[in-house]
Amino acid sequence: MGTVGIYAILSSSNISNMLLQVNVHVHPRLLMLATTAFMCAPTLVTKSLGETLFVSIIGTATSFIVTIIVIAMACVYPIRNGSIHIGNTVVDVGQAVHFGAIPSGFAMSLSSASFAYIGTTIVPHIEGGMRRPESFAKVFGAAIALIAALYVIMATTGYWAYGSQTLSPITLNFPKIWPTTMADICITIHVLFAGPLYLVQMALEVESGLGISSKGKRAEHIWRLCIRIGTALAILALSEALPFFDDVISLIGALTNPVLIYLTPIACYIKLKGWRNCSRPSLAGLSLLLAFGLVVSGFGLVETIDDIVKAFRDAR
Repeated sequence: MGTVGIYAILSSSNISNMLLQVNVHVHPRLLMLATTAFMCAPTLVTKSLGETLFVSIIGTATSFIVTIIVIAMACVYPIRNGSIHIGNTVVDVGQAVHFGAIPSGFAMSLSSASFAYIGTTIVPHIEGGMRRPESFAKVFGAAIALIAALYVIMATTGYWAYGSQTLSPITLNFPKIWPTTMADICITIHVLFAGPLYLVQMALEVESGLGISSKGKRAEHIWRLCIRIGTALAILALSEALPFFDDVISLIGALTNPVLIYLTPIACYIKLKGWRNCSRPSLAGLSLLLAFGLVVSGFGLVETIDDIVKAFRDAR
């Protein structure tokens, strides 16, 4: 739910910026309401992730387009001697400084980076809907490797081009020309069509826990409608309460890191294999990995909350 809240913030911010370029002013809250409603609407008519194939294809296609644009724009319009050269125009943006490592930002960076893999939460439902579930391991491994490669390439290229001047999202560093607008449009489309996947997955978990399928067909429909409308209202409240995109990314990453990236996979692995079937080195490695994740996420959470408090103070 927090992920979809982030998507609502990002999409409404992108739409607002694009409308301002053509001198159209729309109240931010109205855009937030519209984007939240758009993402929640499909959940009212879909019952499983298998019915969201079209949404998934659109999200994947826009991701590849954005990747290509980000890499190309960073290579063509980097900061050189404190300026970005756009044809015959020179825009002063400040000197870009590159650091080999920034220890104080390590925890928050790892928390934010883990957000890129938040999609693993819907993996069990995807495996259950596959025609050939026995191929899941290969498909999932290839997908994770591809995603990791894309993020590493984009992050490396972006930091090389803008260094300490890198903004979030990175399209804010690009000149206001058509590729930047296309990237913003694709990002907006991507998050608007990716949001329903998480909402359907979360709704399925809640509905399964409540056992609504055993309450009768009419009652099942009423329960499903109430759960999904309630989710939409909660997302809207979250989006309105925390309108700072980069800080929210870090906050959600820090909150979800321990559970989604470290705790759940390790717990499931041990549950399936059994304590007695795990070697001592394996258990020691899993324990160290879990401790590492909890410590790093804890530091990231503290730093992020501090940044959000400062952002609220500055907004006043």
